[in-house]
Amino acid sequence: MSLRILLTNDDGWEAPGISAMADGLRAAGHEVVVVAPADNQSGASARISPTGKLTVTRPRGDDPVWAVGGSPADSVIFGLTHVFETTLGGRPDLVVSGANAGANAGQAVHFSGTVGAAVCATGFGTPAIAVSTLMAWDTTPTTELFDDTVVAVVALLHGRTPADVVPDGAVLNINIPDADAPRPLTAAAARADHLPMGRMGYAGDGPEYQLAFEPGPEPAPGTDTAVLRSGRISLSVVPVVGTPSAADHLAAVATDLTDRIAAHQ
Repeated sequence: MSLRILLTNDDGWEAPGISAMADGLRAAGHEVVVVAPADNQSGASARISPTGKLTVTRPRGDDPVWAVGGSPADSVIFGLTHVFETTLGGRPDLVVSGANAGANAGQAVHFSGTVGAAVCATGFGTPAIAVSTLMAWDTTPTTELFDDTVVAVVALLHGRTPADVVPDGAVLNINIPDADAPRPLTAAAARADHLPMGRMGYAGDGPEYQLAFEPGPEPAPGTDTAVLRSGRISLSVVPVVGTPSAADHLAAVATDLTDRIAAHQ
């Protein structure tokens, strides 16, 4: 089953994660249109342009890539309303946001532009998936570091409709463990942790301060941070107003995804 996918992110349209995801989804037979920020917009959440004006370019000529001078949410709105509705004549089947360089679990979902883009899509009635890959803060992302992520997302979507995968009216938040995780990868349904993945705060003596991170407390069992630290793929739902409980849906999706990855590897 081929899906029409709007692919976005918060790291910028040239980032290794979105490049790997675009190549992998196209190789699996999906139609992929990239509409993503022109530069890095990490931490933008679901912010939109305060002026209501955007500069948008086509950096690869006729290739289906739009670089938006704005946030991830701006990119989704432009992609849905201008690129798909006006240029391509209809909405996409699915919005995929990512793959992000770094996990977005726990309270990180509130800051994440990757997740914010997916939440924005849901507000337009389009199913959306946020995809992130755990890696150390000082890691330089390369496309190869997203191989497991691409395999997982392609396996998740193979032969299925978005409704089979994404809970109604919700954002499916997928976090992939790092390369040291046990193989074959397995997936588990999780609930969003109420704590950040690490303690954060601004340090310094002033007048300039630097955002700093320290290891956080041990996460509670069953949370997305705990599942990810155990070396498993975490599937959770980002709370959206009016979203029904998705626990049973997630459990079935996680079991099926584990079987699909095992068959692939």
